[in-house]
Amino acid sequence: MGYFQPRKVKDRLQVARKFLDLGKQEIEYGRANADPIRIREGAEKVFHALSEACAARIQKYGLPAPNSHDDVRSGLQSAHEKEIKTTYENAFLHLHSASYYKGWLDMEKIDEQIKEIEKAISKIEKKIGR
Repeated sequence: MGYFQPRKVKDRLQVARKFLDLGKQEIEYGRANADPIRIREGAEKVFHALSEACAARIQKYGLPAPNSHDDVRSGLQSAHEKEIKTTYENAFLHLHSASYYKGWLDMEKIDEQIKEIEKAISKIEKKIGR
């Protein structure tokens, strides 16, 4: 059996919402149980949710699916999505790099990023017409 990687815009948005929900649940579990590993894993899932939504927006714009973080940045730039690009860059810094990889868990920053990511995903869904 092979693997499935969503390539269609609508599939990516569904995957984004699923990662967002799972990430938030994992962060809450980590908080409730003083488990920093779960918080780190949840932060990465929330970041990945935004990555999937951004890939959907980039594809909807007519560009190929991004294969790297730089592809996401340049794709958002090409699609004239300055605000979403800023959200992506902040999430990359605070959730992906600092929280997940370095284990620096600033819960205030994590909460801020979750709110910004929720807004960005909703904005992408509206633009795409979900």
